[in-house]
Amino acid sequence: MITRPGSVITDVPRLKSMAALNVSLSSAMRTGLLGPFAVGTSRHVIGRTLGNVNKATLVDRKNASCIWVFGTTEFHFANDILTLIHCDSDDLFDGGPSMKIDPWKLRLHMPLAELKSILNGNDIGYNGCDDPHVVDCTVRLSSGFTLGFVLDDSAGLGPTGLRSWSIQSCGEQSDARERRSHGL
Repeated sequence: MITRPGSVITDVPRLKSMAALNVSLSSAMRTGLLGPFAVGTSRHVIGRTLGNVNKATLVDRKNASCIWVFGTTEFHFANDILTLIHCDSDDLFDGGPSMKIDPWKLRLHMPLAELKSILNGNDIGYNGCDDPHVVDCTVRLSSGFTLGFVLDDSAGLGPTGLRSWSIQSCGEQSDARERRSHGL
């Protein structure tokens, strides 16, 4: 039984083993969906689809907020609704045994200039990371996909290059994705 926020949930239901879900970051960057999952998807649907959770942490009991981790990929929930998918681990593309993540052309510590070249070459619009004087920055795509970069390795944030990726709401576009994911 969990008694306080920040505790690791030990009684996460374990579902039967199932085939791994294959997801593509190339597709996620364009659509804002990680496989079938959009911001706004219920925790129940994600649990039914992915099965076993590697780790779950209770953030706020009152609002039923928690973080489920599959491999090193975090699914953040508020009131049992997905609000963020995030990974900032050294194993940047690990979805655990239930979710295989195809990183496309992305890799840990990829230089920002290389990412911008790939995005431009694939006609994927972005903004952010325009200030050369900051120590870290975020590239934002219109889909709600973001990529975090360390630009100065002397700042104590680790090696330079790609350090994280996330999918979060981006306004009306994500509201439309949410309606589609719920069949509305």
